[in-house]
Amino acid sequence: MNSKESKFRTDQNPPLKTPVLSSQKYSKNSNPAGKNLSRINNTALYAVSRNQSMKRLNMLIGKSKSSLESLQDREAKLNQFNHDLSSVSQSTCSVIGNEFFNKLSQSLASVFEVNYVIIGKTTGTNGEKVKTLAFWDGSNIAENFTYDLKGTPCEKVVNRGICYFPNVQESFPNDLFLVEHNILSYLGVPIFNIKNQLIGLIAVMGETLIPRYEHYWSILNIFAPRCASELERMHAETQLESKAQELKKSNRVLKDFIALASHDLRSPACKIAQFGQRLSEKVDCLEPESKDYLLRMQNSALRMQELINDLQVFSQTSIKTELTNKINLEKVFKEIIADLGLSPLMNDGRILVDTLPTIEGDLYQVRLLLQNLLSNAIKFHSPDRLQKINIYSRPCGQNNWAISVKDQGIGFDEKFKGRIFLPFERLHSKSEYKGTGMGLAICQKIAENHGGNILAQSEPGHGACFTVVLPASHSEN
Repeated sequence: MNSKESKFRTDQNPPLKTPVLSSQKYSKNSNPAGKNLSRINNTALYAVSRNQSMKRLNMLIGKSKSSLESLQDREAKLNQFNHDLSSVSQSTCSVIGNEFFNKLSQSLASVFEVNYVIIGKTTGTNGEKVKTLAFWDGSNIAENFTYDLKGTPCEKVVNRGICYFPNVQESFPNDLFLVEHNILSYLGVPIFNIKNQLIGLIAVMGETLIPRYEHYWSILNIFAPRCASELERMHAETQLESKAQELKKSNRVLKDFIALASHDLRSPACKIAQFGQRLSEKVDCLEPESKDYLLRMQNSALRMQELINDLQVFSQTSIKTELTNKINLEKVFKEIIADLGLSPLMNDGRILVDTLPTIEGDLYQVRLLLQNLLSNAIKFHSPDRLQKINIYSRPCGQNNWAISVKDQGIGFDEKFKGRIFLPFERLHSKSEYKGTGMGLAICQKIAENHGGNILAQSEPGHGACFTVVLPASHSEN
């Protein structure tokens, strides 16, 4: 029994044998049973021990465990990165300007667990200095200051790019700022604008080693372009404000000049008209040529007065006012028609006023706008047709009304529609139609003041249609 058990154990662990290839033929001696063995195509038969299989299995398990731990570690780092990035983003996403830089420096200090954060822009003739936009001093936002780059780790950032110094005082022993604030580690990244020009830097500093500095400089690299965009936006805003102040100054000078000019010019024009009137009373003692000169002088004086008045009106409409008055356009049109003595035309149906809306605006300016449009329609009527004017409105967009004044007058070629809204522009001679050429320019200025615009459609001999688009209210704008 023992011998059989011993034999059985030996058979269970046979020694490794040389593989038998399929190309080898078997003889009767090598096959006692007399059976034919089939060939195994290109396959070697091995007898593998149980111990070796277990070793290989344990090795695969170990590798799998190591790979799993590596993946878990990477996932943890990625989750931590996303958490830190989200924390900084949330604290800065809704602010701009100086508040953005203050929030960013405070958030970086909190998330990175560092004591100091500097966000600055390069200044000086050659960018040799940095002016801080925000400085977190460990407990709050400190007052901004300017410092020289020479001999500081920030100089390396400006010249080389991203820099990390685990023991920064050893590398920059002459930097008193590092010594006074007991700073051990430093991490800095440069800020470039859209033209790839260096315009500043972000630096974080700690009294201990900065953990996960590769992780942190990736976050700093994400916010560096955001800082560049904000710097460029602030620069553009400053330039815009400067231009706005210059424009206000120019408008003020222009307004003063027009007021002075209109006052100084109106007085001599009135004198010329008055003395011309007195001379005309003694017309019997004047020669025919002198009478003609006198008439021309009087007409010129009157035209100068009209021009001065229109110029003053134009200057007044250039000044924006409160646009909160409720204006019933239908009522205003009817008042204008009565003031111009056009009620008979309205009574016999030659002036049709449709139902018009109520809007918000400056009553004086809107009345002047509508009066000029109606006066133009009356002035440029066609002698060959019965005069007829339609005044109507329609909604235009969500908060606008389009008010149209359409006539059957002489019309004009639309190639001139860009000119007719310019000051002093006329398409007809003064002998054909009176006027200074300021009426439509005043209309356009008033429409723009109210956040609207004015359009013209016409065809020679078939009348014209002027449409002014005005907001219904200004509280929504």
